[in-house]
Amino acid sequence: MKSIQQRLLTSLLIGLPLLWVLTSSFIAWKLWHEINEMNDTQITQVARYLIGVAPKEDDDKDNHGQDESKKEHTPKIYNLKSKRLSGDLGEAEDDYMGFAIWDKKGRLLMADENGQSFAFLPDQYGFLEERDSAYQRLNPFSKRWRLFYVHDDHDHEGRVIAVGQNLKSRQEMIVDAMSVQLLPMLIGLFAFMGLVVWLIRRGFMPLTQISSELEQRQPQDDSPITADVPKEIQPLVSALNILFVKVADTLAREQRFTADASHELRSPLAALKLQADLLQQQILPLSGVEDDNQLFYHTQKISNGIERATHLVEQLLILAKIEPQQQLPPEQLESPDWLMLTDIVLSDVNRLAREKRIQLKRTVNCNNPADILPILINPTLFKLLIRNLLDNAIRYCPEGALIELQLDTNAIRVVDNGIGVEPEQLTRLSERFYRPAGQSQLGSGLGLSIANQIAELHSLTLEFANRSQPETGFIVTIRNKKAISRT
Repeated sequence: MKSIQQRLLTSLLIGLPLLWVLTSSFIAWKLWHEINEMNDTQITQVARYLIGVAPKEDDDKDNHGQDESKKEHTPKIYNLKSKRLSGDLGEAEDDYMGFAIWDKKGRLLMADENGQSFAFLPDQYGFLEERDSAYQRLNPFSKRWRLFYVHDDHDHEGRVIAVGQNLKSRQEMIVDAMSVQLLPMLIGLFAFMGLVVWLIRRGFMPLTQISSELEQRQPQDDSPITADVPKEIQPLVSALNILFVKVADTLAREQRFTADASHELRSPLAALKLQADLLQQQILPLSGVEDDNQLFYHTQKISNGIERATHLVEQLLILAKIEPQQQLPPEQLESPDWLMLTDIVLSDVNRLAREKRIQLKRTVNCNNPADILPILINPTLFKLLIRNLLDNAIRYCPEGALIELQLDTNAIRVVDNGIGVEPEQLTRLSERFYRPAGQSQLGSGLGLSIANQIAELHSLTLEFANRSQPETGFIVTIRNKKAISRT
């Protein structure tokens, strides 16, 4: 499910442009309609004016004293290109409008330079539309104009007046008018969308701060969240603060119980182990006792059981200490001396290896020891990690095996030449209390789980694998998670 912030941003950033498009489309359509009506009204007003000022045929006869039929007719053509006649009309100043006046016989009486090319249509009244049959009789020039025809039959019989407006100039004027309206609206839309994004992110900033604080919080930390949050979020923050106290108290009680139980069990187990050892020592020199070998076998089983229980208690005690942690405090981390650290660990497990005649070997696969896996570690925990891996290898390898601790620039490996692990069991080895079936060795199933948790605390990962054929054995690799993500 998407976040509330993402859903709001998606809805608004899609909805606002869609609403703007619908609103702008309506405004553009309305503006186009209104400007067309205004221009058509202007055309009709010019036509009315021309009806009143156009010359009469009788006036033409009186002024010249001759019958019009006895002389050649010459129309009056007006040129409006003079700078004194043209105002601030933009790109339409020369060919914005035109007019023409004909007599009933189709002779042109008066026109401007545009109107003299208009088509004479004696049977047309009003605006000429494309659907009218007379439209087909227009010449190419006339089809580029919005034409209005009126007949002056009342005072001056037969005169036909045509007033036209250039369609291209009209469209340019409409587009310019629409641009003046829509461009500021478009700029305002982008500004408003930017404001919406800023306001939403600013409004959700307290939640982001709380999320960041929760990611870094330790489970045992019961300190309250002190971020300044809106009133709507305050009940949630208050509930979280109460939950933190409960969780921290529960973890503390569980940790104390595990630690106390482990400590309480160590003493009686140590006493039982001592008594079992003493019993074995007393049985050995006895003679004449029937089934003394059977008694020694049972005492050996008792001793092994006590040793296993002791190992389990120690592992549980370690688990109780490291489990509540999600990350290590920076003051506990330091740059390791790998040679010295591994010397200590190898010395710790050497006795157990000698008992099974297992050879331990350390290999440094780089020229400079300072280049070995350059990370910061908690030395105490990391010794425990490597010791658990070596201890696990010693316990499950046959007698006479070879266990090699390999130190490399990007990884640390524990490699043995034992029998390995079934492939389907590899993914479960780090689970708590999991032990592959058929094991006869002492163990609790917690060693690799503890090692995996320590690796997680150091942002490392444990990789389990069998050695490639024809070799047999098991490999555990300690690798940096960041190096894996880069590859």
